[in-house]
Amino acid sequence: LSGSANLIPDNIVLESAYPNPFNPVTTIEFGIPEQSHVSLQVFDMNGRLIETLISAEMSEGFHQVQWNAENRSSGIYMLRLESLGQIKTQKLVLVK
Repeated sequence: LSGSANLIPDNIVLESAYPNPFNPVTTIEFGIPEQSHVSLQVFDMNGRLIETLISAEMSEGFHQVQWNAENRSSGIYMLRLESLGQIKTQKLVLVK
């Protein structure tokens, strides 16, 4: 997304992680419309919390974070972005 750093979304946005499927690192990009607390977490398919990637106050606009899953087993994981009372989820596929 060229130039997305200058844009401020109207709602929270969770872009498609890339690469996906991945091994062992994927990049997650998201946007928030105003400064707020952001929670970005990874769950396994049983709903267990695997890792918290972000739990912090963040500025409006687009942000990027990488998830390195080299110590995780192959499979499907759920990514959950929560901010401003909104929740977005995405499926991540780790292939080793």
